[in-house]
Amino acid sequence: MKQLDYKKIGIRLRNAREYLGLTQLQVAQILNIGRDAILRIENGNRKIDANELMNFSKLYNISMDELVNNTKIDEHEVAFARGFKKLSEKDKKEILNLIKLKNEYKSKEK
Repeated sequence: MKQLDYKKIGIRLRNAREYLGLTQLQVAQILNIGRDAILRIENGNRKIDANELMNFSKLYNISMDELVNNTKIDEHEVAFARGFKKLSEKDKKEILNLIKLKNEYKSKEK
């Protein structure tokens, strides 16, 4: 099982907080935890449990996956996946064939 990198999570949390223009004290009051806990979490000196991570995720409007793994969800991919799901099997196969054809064409250009 992969170990969490609390330093990197802390950096992402600090960046998100600063991007939103929030102070550590404001976040502490909103999440009902001490300001010193926010400081230690952001510095990677304190482990963060799943509930705390979920609360930060909701407050900052960032997925837990992005906070933990630094993976961003592409909104276009989400929209495509939702639309793709609604298509008939025939249409899905046609689109997948087009994607495959385009990828083959791109690989030949290199």
